[in-house]
Amino acid sequence: MGLAHFLAEQARKPSGWFGRFVMPWLFNRFNDRINDLAIAALDVRPADTVLDIGFGGGYSLPLLAQRASGGKVHGVDFSEPMVLQAEHRFADLIRQGRLELRVGDVRALPYMDGSMHKVLTVNTIYFWPDPIENLREIRRVMKAGGRLIVAFRSRHTMERARALVQGFTLYEPDAVPPLLREAGFRDVTVHRHDAQKTMDANLAVGTA
Repeated sequence: MGLAHFLAEQARKPSGWFGRFVMPWLFNRFNDRINDLAIAALDVRPADTVLDIGFGGGYSLPLLAQRASGGKVHGVDFSEPMVLQAEHRFADLIRQGRLELRVGDVRALPYMDGSMHKVLTVNTIYFWPDPIENLREIRRVMKAGGRLIVAFRSRHTMERARALVQGFTLYEPDAVPPLLREAGFRDVTVHRHDAQKTMDANLAVGTA
């Protein structure tokens, strides 16, 4: 396995010691800007129940918990090393009952119908096996009127590092809103940021 293929696989599903100890740093180092934009757009209120799907290095978790000061943040990731490192880093929030983490998959989220006010997912859509069905599964766990943010980088940006995105499904900004609409989301928009920079940030927003 070449280095590029190894890194692409680790980005999709971190594993082993590299996944647990190196990938969180890489995720947080290179995704802070897109996470900050997505968190701001999510408009979390103090009493909200919030879900972060594929939280990776965990950058967003304490920021969401700060905003949902009287609610609760849930994080789900299908990489066990990501969950283990986040459980260690954010043990205080977990003990306080403000954060709950689970190993899980976007294809079958381990949450009840209509249980989330706000849902966030950053740089995960590239790996979804069936985006429309996966978005329907996300909508299932959301309360009516809840807000979803799907944050991603555009195809033309990602292709600059073509060797590192093997196996990714890439999207231009205008390609994602139709997926949300077909999955049943309303008031769908896409917001583009940093279009002229090396790493852009696109936020598809929808209402359940």
